[in-house]
Amino acid sequence: MLFNHGATMQLDTNRCLNQQHNGVECSHCVSRCPGQALILANQQIYLIQERCLGCGLCFADCPTQVFSSSQWDETTIRSDVEEQGAKITQIFCGSHSAPYLSKEDKEKGAVQIPTCLSALSKGAWYELGLLTGVELRLDECHDCPLKSCIERVKFALETAMEWLEASGHTPDFTLIYTADKAKKRKKLQAVSSGLKVTSRRDLFLTLMGRKHQEQHKELKGAPGREENKKRARINALPDWQKRLEDSYFRNYQEGGSPAYWPFIQMSTECVNCGMCARYCPTQALKIRVEGKECIHSFTGGHCIDCRICMLSCPTRAILRDRLPNAAPYEEQSIFKASVGKCKLCEAETITSQNDLCYWCKEEPSPEDILSDVRQKLFGKFVP
Repeated sequence: MLFNHGATMQLDTNRCLNQQHNGVECSHCVSRCPGQALILANQQIYLIQERCLGCGLCFADCPTQVFSSSQWDETTIRSDVEEQGAKITQIFCGSHSAPYLSKEDKEKGAVQIPTCLSALSKGAWYELGLLTGVELRLDECHDCPLKSCIERVKFALETAMEWLEASGHTPDFTLIYTADKAKKRKKLQAVSSGLKVTSRRDLFLTLMGRKHQEQHKELKGAPGREENKKRARINALPDWQKRLEDSYFRNYQEGGSPAYWPFIQMSTECVNCGMCARYCPTQALKIRVEGKECIHSFTGGHCIDCRICMLSCPTRAILRDRLPNAAPYEEQSIFKASVGKCKLCEAETITSQNDLCYWCKEEPSPEDILSDVRQKLFGKFVP
């Protein structure tokens, strides 16, 4: 496997949802790692390289793309399948002992990736489903130490199929659990795919094993270096989800059944404090002010269901759900209210009788602060 013992893997822990909000408690990567190579401690993800089985599941399962590699690029798989131009393509994992087509399947395409099939994102399966019928070769998975990853492969396929149907296409995915052993004919061998196009030097070092040794020297996922500088808010939407938006637009056809996408509702308890939009890691939720009206807008296709908006809301004005959405990448207005300036801090706030924003209204009065100081100094309440 390409990532065995964490080879070439890189962790950008600043993108981790657990560092965005301590109430998120995201454990997608930790709970599903078949080698138990990932641990979460003090909102920090650590990789134990010796335990890593190299499946690549964390690449696809992490909602904010914490994990990446200088050698992995799933877009090359789409390119190779498109180049083959076959109506049906068989896809083999990196551990398959016989990545060859049988004589009966010689008209089909064939691709072998250097990882477990679970490393492919839902967006990648959607793109492949647009190009070809897909047959996944799972006939050797029953004895594989990564067999627990099959459930995540199925989940990714089910989601991709739902998106294909919603965009007006007929999905064609088949899971092959038993297959006749094919003779090793070179012309029927699967094309190796999934590697990032790189320099000759990097390719040579990778083949010779030295690239792994060079990168193994770096501590994986540990804090304390330059990335511990004060973090700026970044858009943590993963690359595959950005590609999905473009692909969904270009290939959309009328007649599909709307797929289920994340959705949020704002109640009248909203005070326009701005916390939800400020801390949304993918900018799916935005707030703008036009004249004397604030407008909250939401893009379901950009939401990763992290719950940070709901956790950040001081008045619990946000409700989450998943609903059919025929236009997941269009900004939808979900809340409007009249606003004015707070008389203390001049922030835009929902108009009220006292003309104070939520934060200024919740601040203690000078008298209360003075009373607390007196109590600290004298050990008892002093009027």
